[in-house]
Amino acid sequence: MEKEVKKACALYFSDRIPVISRDSRPLMPCKPSKAKKLLNSGKAEPRWSKLGLFYIQLTIEITSEYNANQYFILTNDPGSRFDGFALACKYVQLRIMAIMPEYVHEKMKNRRELRRARRYRNTRRRPERPRSPGPDWIAPSQLAKVLFRLAIVRELCKLFPIKHFIVEDVKFDYYNKRWGKYFSMVEIGKGYYYRELRKLGTLVLVEGWQTKLWREEAGLKKTSRKDALTPESHVNDAVAMLLGLAGCEPDERAPFYILRRPEFARRSLHRQNFQKGGIRPRFGGTCSGGYFRKGDYVEAEKAGKIYRGWVCGLPTEKTPLVGVMDARRKRIGQFILSKVRLLRRSGNILWERII
Repeated sequence: MEKEVKKACALYFSDRIPVISRDSRPLMPCKPSKAKKLLNSGKAEPRWSKLGLFYIQLTIEITSEYNANQYFILTNDPGSRFDGFALACKYVQLRIMAIMPEYVHEKMKNRRELRRARRYRNTRRRPERPRSPGPDWIAPSQLAKVLFRLAIVRELCKLFPIKHFIVEDVKFDYYNKRWGKYFSMVEIGKGYYYRELRKLGTLVLVEGWQTKLWREEAGLKKTSRKDALTPESHVNDAVAMLLGLAGCEPDERAPFYILRRPEFARRSLHRQNFQKGGIRPRFGGTCSGGYFRKGDYVEAEKAGKIYRGWVCGLPTEKTPLVGVMDARRKRIGQFILSKVRLLRRSGNILWERII
């Protein structure tokens, strides 16, 4: 355990390590040297967050005032497929690129077709519930993106004392352009996102031309490849907002993470395709009654090698093995149940450190 803590202090956060109090309130980060002293003296315990960040939790009470005149600022550059986040106090300390959920509309359509088809068969079903969308209704594709953004923001708020949020406000010119008929769904989704951010702190909105001006003044690069897993694709826009509006200093050594949402099949009544014998087994779900659940962060061993990843396949009667995947949702392999050790329960977020 001591070797893992030393490695985490040097790898996960090279300059500052997040600290939370005994009652789980975020404090200002500390240097790795101070974190090691607190851990060796028993005044703190090592922890790992759902975002893959190493932090320490104090076991002693603090008599001084929490975060007196000190706080963090979080910026967000939202997009349709990718988001950029940047976190800073005096200088940039964390950069995140989030890959938004996709194909939600197709999944909802497939589920609707299967549900309606069951109404004409002698099988379990729920009755039809005709209803019209209410005033707070959000399209499922937009709701998935908003909830993923909020999950990232809330996890960061558990580790850092964030009081201000800066978000680039996306807009559409309805007067001169006519092809954005679905942008109204984005307007509803961003309104819900802004309301939730105002509950957590102070929200400041900026426009796209301001972000571009700050990025050019700071000399930050911008690539045309939106799917490039580099800071130049989306994160530099979030960093530019910190430099131009908050006056923070850049730091190219700041950790850069890629976050994804695991795409597991939802629990279905049975498989869609016919099976041999005419009996279609159940399909999907994240648990099977065993110890592990899909999305758990585990450590597995095979042929003397140690692998770390997320559970993507559960043991069955035919294959009593545990499937493990990496942060890009690619399966690493299948492992014996006794060779798999749980590190953290599912947080519904896959993380990968690039820098």
